[in-house]
Amino acid sequence: MFLSKIPEKVFESTGSVIGIGALLLIVKQIHAEWVNPDATTLSPVFVAGFMVNYLFWCLYGIRFRRFAMWFVNGLAMILQLCLLIVSRY
Repeated sequence: MFLSKIPEKVFESTGSVIGIGALLLIVKQIHAEWVNPDATTLSPVFVAGFMVNYLFWCLYGIRFRRFAMWFVNGLAMILQLCLLIVSRY
């Protein structure tokens, strides 16, 4: 498989960069919810579901010592919690 020829460091670095890009998208959504006076269209179950998903992948990264996994998903979990709070108030 061609993916096995790519060094782990490349995947870790690429995963971190792509993950930070995804974090910026969550931050953008938090900002949009914060400044929009209208009622949210986000389902709390949807937002909480992603929070649980990020928690799992964070724990997975911790378990297998994958920095990109635990760091990015840990931050994403915290941001999803912020999004859940902001979208409800």
